[in-house]
Amino acid sequence: MLLNVFIGAYALVIAALYFFLPLYLKGTLGFSGARIGLLYATLSITSLLVSFPVGVTGDRYPARLLTQLGLGCTALSLLGLAAVTGFWPFLAVFWLFGLSLQLFRQSLDILLFKDNPGGDARRFGGYTAWRMSGMLVGILVGGLILQTLPFPTLFRLFALGLAGLFCLTFFLPHTRGRRIELRQYARDFKSGPVLFFALWLFLFTLHWGAEGTSLGLFLQEGLGLTPWGMGLYLAGEFGTVALTSYMYGRFLEGRLPPLVFLILGLAASGLGHLFMTQPPVAWSFAWRLVHGVGDGLIALLTYTTIARLFHVDRIGGNSGLISLTTTLGVLTGSLIFGPLGAAWGYRWPLILSGAVSLALIPLVYLGLKRPAPAAAA
Repeated sequence: MLLNVFIGAYALVIAALYFFLPLYLKGTLGFSGARIGLLYATLSITSLLVSFPVGVTGDRYPARLLTQLGLGCTALSLLGLAAVTGFWPFLAVFWLFGLSLQLFRQSLDILLFKDNPGGDARRFGGYTAWRMSGMLVGILVGGLILQTLPFPTLFRLFALGLAGLFCLTFFLPHTRGRRIELRQYARDFKSGPVLFFALWLFLFTLHWGAEGTSLGLFLQEGLGLTPWGMGLYLAGEFGTVALTSYMYGRFLEGRLPPLVFLILGLAASGLGHLFMTQPPVAWSFAWRLVHGVGDGLIALLTYTTIARLFHVDRIGGNSGLISLTTTLGVLTGSLIFGPLGAAWGYRWPLILSGAVSLALIPLVYLGLKRPAPAAAA
């Protein structure tokens, strides 16, 4: 339960800042679009650089220490973001903020995997549900606070809240570290089931890049939503992902083969992306909820697959490599669909990335008809 509280707090901060921060960067600090893009690119670059090292460190040392370091540095960097206004100082502090968030989130995932060696889907479902509920609350709270208070005050409030959580980190599970040779991770990752898992997950996460570059602009220009309307629209999706994750982990896991749930997830995610691009708003919102069902199923299947494929002693480094794979997918999707949306219109990145998710269905069916082997010893 304590891990759920921490991942919920992480998601709340992410949602409240990620979706609204460009308004502050452009309107108050006067940063250009190129500079705002550079700031957000540092988040992906940081994740690419540190995902695997953080995972290996979480295998060798107690992951609780990484959580404490990530949480403390996140709080300090939020205070720094509230204090600086020039671009280069802001970029330096923002890089520390991204590094701290990566350390915070990834250490929580490592704790979850190591404290759940049997891969209990109910725990993964609850964890994901809390994360998405945190996103839902964060986007609503952020929107409400920013109607009355300036952005630096929001930074300070979140820093204070995270500092208050620090005392609870001493009650997190205390995992034992073990030194693992780096070549062992390479042997794990070179196996056929792992490479196939990484391949379809990379292709699936291309749509996250399309969302990052085009979803907000489509909601504004294609559906005519205000910022508050966009917040409500996205909050509905987050709530759907949370509910799907919880229901799958609590009631549905084991009722059907994982391959069936994977195909259902890909179908719902892809069709939701395709049909949400059509007005009116009610029609689009309904299909966005369908997309949320698909993403919720894929999120749970990702956790359970990682738990099944990798030995618990090496799951930190290997899950870090999976995290690196998804980051590459998001970055690649951003590079492909960002220019495409600007040239063709912002609905097309959503349509095409949805089509990619649907095209994965025959691929995963052919590749996963036989169950993956258990984790190596």
